[in-house]
Amino acid sequence: MSTAPEVVVATHCGLRVFGLSLITNKVVKSYEDSESVNHEGVLEVGRLRSHTVQHLVTELISRMEINNNENTNNAS
Repeated sequence: MSTAPEVVVATHCGLRVFGLSLITNKVVKSYEDSESVNHEGVLEVGRLRSHTVQHLVTELISRMEINNNENTNNAS
């Protein structure tokens, strides 16, 4: 799924944007490919990687909070 329209609108509104994507499957280039894509496979990859993504997002938010606090303290 594309996040480009949301990023364009958010940027236009003056918001800072951070994007994060989880790649869950390869592109199937033609109907003759032996590999197929299905919703169950996408959900399974999401389940398998959910802890990694959760850790990443938690760490990013923690670092943003620390950085924000440092900037606030330096401004005073």
